[in-house]
Amino acid sequence: MVNTGDGLAAARARGRKGGRPSKLSSDQIELAQRLYDAGEHTVAQMAGMLKVPRTTVYGHLNKRVDIAPITQEITVVADPPAPLPTSRTCPTCGHEPTTRAEVAHQTADLAVAWLHADPDHRGTVASRHHCRHCEPGQPSFDVACSICGDGPILAGTLAEQAKNGNLTEPVQRWLSAAGWTVTPDRLCQGHA
Repeated sequence: MVNTGDGLAAARARGRKGGRPSKLSSDQIELAQRLYDAGEHTVAQMAGMLKVPRTTVYGHLNKRVDIAPITQEITVVADPPAPLPTSRTCPTCGHEPTTRAEVAHQTADLAVAWLHADPDHRGTVASRHHCRHCEPGQPSFDVACSICGDGPILAGTLAEQAKNGNLTEPVQRWLSAAGWTVTPDRLCQGHA
């Protein structure tokens, strides 16, 4: 058995379950946390700076929850979601930003679609938007366009099923309905 020493203890303290070493150094994690707390950079921008997927950055951030999430009924999504309203209020938990920096941060967070398996309708995907106060924890999987790197993030069982990079049929249908090309490369609607 390999002794991972303090690295495993630190990973567990951050909420990581596995014993794999972090993809980010402690300095990178500290930088990402400072940028996240300042609210001046989106997670996608931080991931670009650190040259790692967004989900890696999400997995290392300490997301302080100040309010309890409000449960909301999941809507079955057969087609891609309509554009978000201009409201700065999070549609999932109702959080309203109070500072200009928080507005910029929340606007960027809400631009990301999180895809969830719909527990009431097997084989369907529900799209939700989360602010930093209610974003899902691990597991998550970043579905990235081969050109720009943008795309939705899979949560929960969808993320677990995509660990090897293969997307389930419901996810592929959602992407296709949203204008993506899924084979041979994943290309968003802007690059398809």
